[in-house]
Order: sequence, then structure tokens, then C-alpha cells
Amino acid sequence: MGRRYEQLSLRERVRIDVWRGEGRSLRWIGVALGRSASTISRELERNGRRTKQWPGGYDGERAHGLAERRRQWDKRFKL
Repeated sequence: MGRRYEQLSLRERVRIDVWRGEGRSLRWIGVALGRSASTISRELERNGRRTKQWPGGYDGERAHGLAERRRQWDKRFKL
């Protein structure tokens, strides 16, 4: 069977935010969290983009809120 996938938690997102602020590498963060470096990279890219209301940069709490909203948004069209 395939691997079991688990969403990033708020705690993990906040840790990513803190460690990136300290200058840690994506690979170091991935090992510390037990995730792949590509997962960390995608998370930073997806939730750190600049928008009309957000000047850019990654914020763990904001990222978690965006992820929650995306999960709800995807369920709108399911029967």
C-alpha cells in the first residue's frame, strides 16, 4: 500500500516559521519535523506568496488558516 499522508499541524507550521527566521535550511527543518524538504518547500511557496492584503513572507499561524480554508473550499462541490 501507499504511504499515509498527514496534513501539517499548526505546531509544525509555527516551527517552520521560527526555524526559517533563524536561517535554518529546508533540509534541516524537514529532518527535524520528519518530513521531506520538498514538503517544506511547497509549504513555504504556497503560503508565503504576496497578495493584495499580505506583503509576503511566511507566517505559520496565517498559513494554517489558509490551509484550513482551502480544505473547506474543496468540499463545496462534493455530493
